[in-house]
Amino acid sequence: MKRLLTAICLAILLFAPATSVAKGEQKPCNIIYIGNSITYGALHKDRIKTAPPVLASAMVGKALGTEITFRNCARSGATTYDFLPEGGRDWEKVAQAMAELKSKGDAGEPIIFSIMLGTNDSAAEGPTTGSPVSRTDYKKNLQTIIAACRAQYPNAIFVLHRPIWYSPNTYNSAIYLAAGLKRLGRYIDALVALDNEFDYVYLGDIDGYTFFEKHHQRYHVPEEGNAGTFYLHPNEAGAKHLAKFWSKAIVNALKESQK
Repeated sequence: MKRLLTAICLAILLFAPATSVAKGEQKPCNIIYIGNSITYGALHKDRIKTAPPVLASAMVGKALGTEITFRNCARSGATTYDFLPEGGRDWEKVAQAMAELKSKGDAGEPIIFSIMLGTNDSAAEGPTTGSPVSRTDYKKNLQTIIAACRAQYPNAIFVLHRPIWYSPNTYNSAIYLAAGLKRLGRYIDALVALDNEFDYVYLGDIDGYTFFEKHHQRYHVPEEGNAGTFYLHPNEAGAKHLAKFWSKAIVNALKESQK
């Protein structure tokens, strides 16, 4: 019996410190979300509670066992052009978020930019800035946004999510349709290229596109448009699934960056 108790005590002494250190290793994290109406939480009854960044941040915090501070800089209708540091109408939101989190970044807490843009870039025509945006310009714009953010936070990492599927008859104030969807599908090439070219850029979620294509009637809000009922925005349940995809990608990117 004594030998058994001794063995148990030794096991506790050996493994308890390691477990304690492991739980304390991860500092609080800070996430800045850049996106359009999908990230914003458009058409939700209470987006403050159900928008993807809210849910994803909670999931990241739970997975890492740490505190998460986040800012949602998304705007409905936004394209990559709108977040350019020179003349982009939404850049000020990102600049303000970075300023608000400066003390945390200075203290060594991780700064993560979670970006999903491309839906409005892909529009064939309409009020969306710069659309239709080519793959070349899409990549160039993202690279410019990333460079401007890194000028403020040199140790930040960037997680680029593939924009999710929308129905090929999508046509509201902007014209998307099949041509837009085809263009949207090709943006993944730019994201992969950026992931390969920069060690602080990580390819984020790529599974959401197919998931929403397959389950759009269940997880999108049906909207009446100029070409019939279309599917563009995830509903509250869909946002939860999108948040799961994002959170998994963010956690993986952060862990990879800390190796």
